[in-house]
Amino acid sequence: MSHQVLGVEEVNTAAEALRIAEFAKFKPAYYLEEINEIQINGSSWRMLASVDIENSEEDHFLAVMDKWTLSAETIIPPVERTVVDDLTKRQEPSHNGADLGLVNSHIRRTLIPKRKGKDCWLEEDVVVSKLDSSTYIQFIPRVTNSSDIPFYYPQVATYGFGYIRTDDNCTACTLVILVRELAVGSAVATKKQRSVWQDLVKKLYKWTVTERFGYQKHSEHDVIIGYEQYTAKYHQLKAKYAQRWVEGWTEQTDPKKFVYEDIAIASWLLCLWEQNTDAQDNNQPTFVDLGCGNGFLVYLLTSEGYTGYGIDQCARKIWTQYDCQVDLRAQTLEPFNFVTDADWVIGNHADELAPWVPIIAAKSTSPSAKFVVIPCCPHDLSGKKMPLKASAGQSKYHIYVKYICDLSEQCGFLTEREYLRIPSTKNVAILGRARTLGDHRDSIAKLCESGESGFVARIPDSVKNKLSMEKAKQRAHKPALSAD
Repeated sequence: MSHQVLGVEEVNTAAEALRIAEFAKFKPAYYLEEINEIQINGSSWRMLASVDIENSEEDHFLAVMDKWTLSAETIIPPVERTVVDDLTKRQEPSHNGADLGLVNSHIRRTLIPKRKGKDCWLEEDVVVSKLDSSTYIQFIPRVTNSSDIPFYYPQVATYGFGYIRTDDNCTACTLVILVRELAVGSAVATKKQRSVWQDLVKKLYKWTVTERFGYQKHSEHDVIIGYEQYTAKYHQLKAKYAQRWVEGWTEQTDPKKFVYEDIAIASWLLCLWEQNTDAQDNNQPTFVDLGCGNGFLVYLLTSEGYTGYGIDQCARKIWTQYDCQVDLRAQTLEPFNFVTDADWVIGNHADELAPWVPIIAAKSTSPSAKFVVIPCCPHDLSGKKMPLKASAGQSKYHIYVKYICDLSEQCGFLTEREYLRIPSTKNVAILGRARTLGDHRDSIAKLCESGESGFVARIPDSVKNKLSMEKAKQRAHKPALSAD
């Protein structure tokens, strides 16, 4: 499989520029502190947010609503999947769904949460109705008591979205979010609840604009590892490791980001390795994690029974908290001279080592060495940061992803790519599991030579801090100049 990386040649840059220009017009009005009650078809609703939008038609709005109806997890992250009843069946709503006009369609769906042992499933009626030139969609939880509404669902009797035309030429309209609260203020009682509604109106606006210009999916998840396989592994590791390490984190960094992100990456890697291991072959792959940082990924993989080690320029405080079998090494690498016998070479946000990962894998003494690199900040083979320029429809990150994919192919790998489900915008995993035919030794040697001639290792943070402290002391002891 040759790599397919989002680049300028794959994007309609003119449409992308127009879409981004429309995003800049997003100017919402929020009604989260004061109550903005409106009457629609004789019924009272509380409006939480509204935003004007130009030149977007009802079909664009309805296309977004279809996506959100069929995949509630798009807007309610604790939901794992949505099960929709037969769309051809017209059902009677459990509540009065006609109070926003003439009912056009009505379906029933079930929300299945990620935490199946803790959170309950929820049945919902979804009602689309028309009133004059406006269109509304309501989401109505099918519960007997308000206490039956799970935590992940809005604390409302009903919530909905509206497309309201504001001129006869259909060039301007307003998108709104409406609710019927369980009690006054129940929908916006916490900062988190208010943030959810703010995010929703922004997403509603952007998705509707995107439908107008033609949707172009920039990322494809679950290509190499299936969603259900990955999420099952993730929830298993999360239950096993997350709470202990979030509470006991000794680094200055945010444990909720790094712990959950590394659990997600470990889950994906474990699924990948299980997928690539013959059921009759008990030999598990070995690994090396270059630029391992806090070492938590190495800890997770080791704890799950795999043998490997991590390397970083300097040790971290958290290293002393891991079990003694977790192999973490503090050393400065010269990547052009580094040779490993590991079956897998990992580079997770490895900065200046990231472009070297496919080269090191190609030079590995393991005959079937493979690699995975999740690039972050753009560095070239010299270790210096790359000055990248992006056109409309591109990002600097995807240009850098393409650069590493090109290096991978020069080393003779068939390059694959996966968008990981991790809490980071730098979430592309570049993967080399198979080799192309031909001898690539000359190409690999040239890459090593070009890197060696100009490579400058990064100064460790500990050394930088020491130098800064020394300079500060020197400034403090420097005698003041005489006024004479």
